[in-house]
Amino acid sequence: MATRALIGYFDDDRVLTTTYNHYDGYPDHLGKMLDKYFSNEELAKKIAGTGYISYIDDDGNIEANNKRNPDKTELGRDLDWEDALFEMAKEIDNYGADFAYIWYEGDGDWSEIKNTGIRSMVDQLANQLASAATMYGPVDEDRKVFDYNKLTRKQIEDLEDLKLKKENMNMILDKVKEIKPLFPGMDDKILVDFVKTHMEDIKSASDEDIKDEFEEFFSVNYETGADYMEEKLYTANEMGDKAVEDESASGAFEEAVNWRGETLKEQFKRLSK
Repeated sequence: MATRALIGYFDDDRVLTTTYNHYDGYPDHLGKMLDKYFSNEELAKKIAGTGYISYIDDDGNIEANNKRNPDKTELGRDLDWEDALFEMAKEIDNYGADFAYIWYEGDGDWSEIKNTGIRSMVDQLANQLASAATMYGPVDEDRKVFDYNKLTRKQIEDLEDLKLKKENMNMILDKVKEIKPLFPGMDDKILVDFVKTHMEDIKSASDEDIKDEFEEFFSVNYETGADYMEEKLYTANEMGDKAVEDESASGAFEEAVNWRGETLKEQFKRLSK
């Protein structure tokens, strides 16, 4: 199972350079590999600028199945230290990362952040990157953690929107997992699209009702027996007879099946009851 991570390099120009790591991003592996093989300024900057990493093996070799440029986030200009912390935490969350490892140019070591929510990450970042705060002006020694009372309206909206999107997607994926046994062999992407557009209709529906909803959705959006219909309107029985006439000579009628595993003949027979 993938344990995603963000690997970052934060420089004195207030730019955060980040790379995505897909597998084995937990501290007992990636954290140890970074400490062992990438624990100086030059190497930390290089790995954070890789862009995409599949995983790092036990000998420190980087495996990458994809190529991508690193992301660069400017955390200067009109931002204060609290804004910068918020943007860092949001970047980690946008990566879908379970952990983040950030090297600050002024510290010379890796800071380890666990994604337990943006608020928690902001606090972790404030504590572990405390020396970077001097770039943003005097530090209030009485308040070394993020003050959520000073969030701007835009930051609150971004945070709430991000949280809502994650909650909605989790609900969708949970529902897909629940109904998947009803549709053996069906592509997960199709099931996700179905749940996204029919969540309210199927939330408390029976298995048969869900199947009926899916059949309608599938017939509208994907190739099914409906493609055999002509412009002329037929009854269900006539439609079945017409398909038989058109396809039986080639044998395709008996071979074609819908998502239920039914031949067209079986499908028309069920629908005409």
